[in-house]
Amino acid sequence: MKTVGIIGCGAMGKGIVKNFLKTGYKVYVYDLNEQALKRVAEKGAIIAHSPKEVAMNVNIVITSLPTPSIVKETLVGKDGIFTYLEKESIVIDMSTVDSETAKGLGQKAEEKNILFFDCPVSGGPSGANDGTLTIMVGGKRGSFPKLDPILKVVGEHIFYLGKNGAGQAAKLCHNMIVASTIVSLGETFMVASRAGLELEQLAEVMRKGSATRVLDVFGENILKGEYDNVLFSLEHMLKDVSLYGETAKTMKVPSFIGSVTQGLFEIAEEKGKGKLDTSAVCEVIGELAGAGIGTSNSTLSVTEK
Repeated sequence: MKTVGIIGCGAMGKGIVKNFLKTGYKVYVYDLNEQALKRVAEKGAIIAHSPKEVAMNVNIVITSLPTPSIVKETLVGKDGIFTYLEKESIVIDMSTVDSETAKGLGQKAEEKNILFFDCPVSGGPSGANDGTLTIMVGGKRGSFPKLDPILKVVGEHIFYLGKNGAGQAAKLCHNMIVASTIVSLGETFMVASRAGLELEQLAEVMRKGSATRVLDVFGENILKGEYDNVLFSLEHMLKDVSLYGETAKTMKVPSFIGSVTQGLFEIAEEKGKGKLDTSAVCEVIGELAGAGIGTSNSTLSVTEK
């Protein structure tokens, strides 16, 4: 039986685990959250008690973790899995980190004769659950054929983009587009409200016109002014937007739109919206405009404070 280890069984990881089990893999799992482990164990995964234990039982490891520091600690920190994996093992990091971190991990992996790929994803928890993720791959081109059949278990669209760090750079650029588009939607909906437009009709115009898919994904939350339906948390988007800003600075690229977008997300988190959906940034725009966005007869309206 094919065997894989998955470290990180949260919103994304649990769907990844499900699809490897469904495909016939023996799956070892580790997460600090006992409830997360219990959920995937009920589906047939084998609980490990440390990343080390995962590495001792497999030669393919997938990580889906929240921050660059946790990724580095898990892979190359004290008792990091690079110490225990056999040579020629494959490590696939599906977390979103900065490209410099990915490059550094790639170098460490090469020293250990381990194949490391940065493979951030797009598609959210539903894509992970359905096995339809878009996966952006950075790593050695010559080793990519070994990776492809593994990624196809959870991915529908798989793009090899270059050396280690390329996948992460692509993901950060992707998420900056998503974040800044949400900010644009919040602003334009506020303007349209004050101009007397029915915003559900405007949303339909945008969907039929040239607006992006962001409206299809996040539009319902924005239109209702309700952000408890968390498709992608605001705090995670802020992390990605901040990493994008650091990357742009490293590359010496002015980031006018990026810096404004990041500022709005920072304000939203400071106001306690971090655990809400990322589209809750639109509330900040409403507050700055001296108005609140609400619903009336299924049509978005503005209520003056």
